[in-house]
Amino acid sequence: MPTPDDTPETLVAAGRRFRATGDLDAAARVFSRAHSLDPTSARPLVERGAILILQHRYDETLADYRRAEQLDPNYPGLQSYFAELFLYTGRAADALRVSTDAATAEPGNLMHRINIAHAQLLLGNTGAALSGYRDIANQWHPSKKRSGRDLALQDLRLLENAGIEMPASAEARAVLGATESVLGATDSEGRM
Repeated sequence: MPTPDDTPETLVAAGRRFRATGDLDAAARVFSRAHSLDPTSARPLVERGAILILQHRYDETLADYRRAEQLDPNYPGLQSYFAELFLYTGRAADALRVSTDAATAEPGNLMHRINIAHAQLLLGNTGAALSGYRDIANQWHPSKKRSGRDLALQDLRLLENAGIEMPASAEARAVLGATESVLGATDSEGRM
C-alpha cells in the first residue's frame, strides 16, 4: 500500500540508500516502484539498470536503458550507462564508439573518458588505455565526489569480479596509483 511519502523522487533516494548499503535486491524493487509511480521518467529505469548490471542481469539492463532512452533521449550520461553495459557483455568496440561519440556531445562527463580507457584496455590498445587513465586520474567527478582514479579502479575491480578479463590491468592500476584502500572504496552510490 503506498504511503504519502511514496513519490518517485523519495523512492529513488531510498533506492540509492539501499544500493549504498549493498542491498541490491531492495534497491531494484524500490526503483521498480518509483518507475510504476512515474512510468514517463527515465531516471528510475537508469537507476534500476545500474543495479541490474551489478547483478549480471544484462538483458534486463539493456531493456531498462533502451526504455529510458525512448522516454528521454537526452538523459544526462545515458550513453555512459550503455557503454558500461557493453564493457560487461564483451562489446568493447561498441563501448568505445558510444563513449567517443558521447564524450564529444558531453565533453565534461568524466565517465565517458573513463569508459574510453576501459574499452581501449579490453581491445588490447594498452598505450591508448594507459594514456587515457593518466588523463583522468586526477580529474574530479562533481556529483560522485570522487576522482577519476577512484572511479576507474572501482570499475576495473567490478569488471574483473564479473569475470571480465582485463588485459594489462596491472599496468592500468600502476598508472592509476592503485592502493588497497582505494580498491576497497565505495562511492556515494554504494558502487565498489
